[in-house]
Amino acid sequence: MKKIFAVLVMLSSLSTALFSNGKDDFSGNVPMWPVKAVNLIVPWNPGDGTDLAARAYAQALQNVTGKPVVVINKPGASGSVGTLYASQQPADGYNILFSAETPGTFQVMGISDIAFESFEGISMMCEDTKVIVVKGDSKYKTIQDLVKDIKENPGKVKLAYSAPGASGHIQGLLFKAMGLDTAMTPFGGGIAGLTAVMGGQVDFTFANGATIMGYIASGNLRPLAVFTDKRNSAFSDIPAFTEIVPEAAEYLPFGFPYSVLVPKKTDPKIINIIVAYTQKAIQDPAWTTFVSSRPTYKTLYEYTGPDAVNAYWKRFMSIADWLLYDAGATKFSPEKFGIKRIR
Repeated sequence: MKKIFAVLVMLSSLSTALFSNGKDDFSGNVPMWPVKAVNLIVPWNPGDGTDLAARAYAQALQNVTGKPVVVINKPGASGSVGTLYASQQPADGYNILFSAETPGTFQVMGISDIAFESFEGISMMCEDTKVIVVKGDSKYKTIQDLVKDIKENPGKVKLAYSAPGASGHIQGLLFKAMGLDTAMTPFGGGIAGLTAVMGGQVDFTFANGATIMGYIASGNLRPLAVFTDKRNSAFSDIPAFTEIVPEAAEYLPFGFPYSVLVPKKTDPKIINIIVAYTQKAIQDPAWTTFVSSRPTYKTLYEYTGPDAVNAYWKRFMSIADWLLYDAGATKFSPEKFGIKRIR
């Protein structure tokens, strides 16, 4: 008990040193941060799920640091344009990447040499529940209808996804691994994919739950199932996918979360400060209101700091990259990059 008490006292002292009266009180060899505006780089379009979460984090971080946090959108090529841009910025703590999952697949897909290994983790943030949706007046009334048609017409039912190697692509390949072969088409972003569904260009897509609530309420989209192993309270009247396709339990749940990262070679002391401020930011109303207004979200704050975040993405790559490779969707084997198979 004495050791535990001593650790708690040490952590309390560190917190006091960092955030006394909400202001920095750094001394000695601890660098001052921030002393100017911070750039938050988002590799996706304004209005996409990643962008909305990033803007909530930006406001919260600005609130707790007292310095401007500027959101910079750099979309393109499955998020690789913005991710590459972030990796090329000075590793000084003033260039932060708010990332989706796609850097975990860049290398095997041949999209970019940049990967999560090009960054140090600050914190995992949250992930949204994925929902299988069709057009509001679609012939598919239930998930059983959709599954039946896919089985009877392999490779014919049209699936929209955001970009190669992104969550929708991986989910489509999970479908294929389960014997559900669809015609997959990338649309460059989640909103573009939803627009394609509502416009009748494709039959269905995997959508972020928080993004589609308004479309469902207006009747433009119909949810068929949550793509996981448990029902979600926000969609209590539709089943979990494993209820209809029990063999999906081999793969689900499988998440696609957001995370906060900084370029490799950022000073570990600055990383620790950003981690500490991020822990304050996730308690700020700008962030808590954002998350609480989205009942489909699950938080992942237990993965904080470089070791925990990097380990999380390493495991993700060991599953997703091999799934893509087994489906013949990659340019390179995960072995080329030292990615071990764990499933």
